[in-house]
Amino acid sequence: MRAMSVAKIALLAGALTAMSFSAASAKGAVKIPPGACAFQKVAIANNSFCSFDCNPATNWCSQQLCTNGALTKVIPCYGTFCSAKCGG
Repeated sequence: MRAMSVAKIALLAGALTAMSFSAASAKGAVKIPPGACAFQKVAIANNSFCSFDCNPATNWCSQQLCTNGALTKVIPCYGTFCSAKCGG
């Protein structure tokens, strides 16, 4: 009888721990709109360009296009001809 009570308490404690972990992971999740892309925890709108991996010494950046949730690397850009930075 006592063993059954201990087992119930252990089962309840395990369930509460699992629920707290799932709630904590859901808080940190970023919700992005349909068709958008995620880049370093930031949403990028569908059908938009952004630049990343910029070299301050040469002023050249890589660019990528977000299309239906997929990021595709496109031609590099130079200085002020670049699109906005991805994720900031």
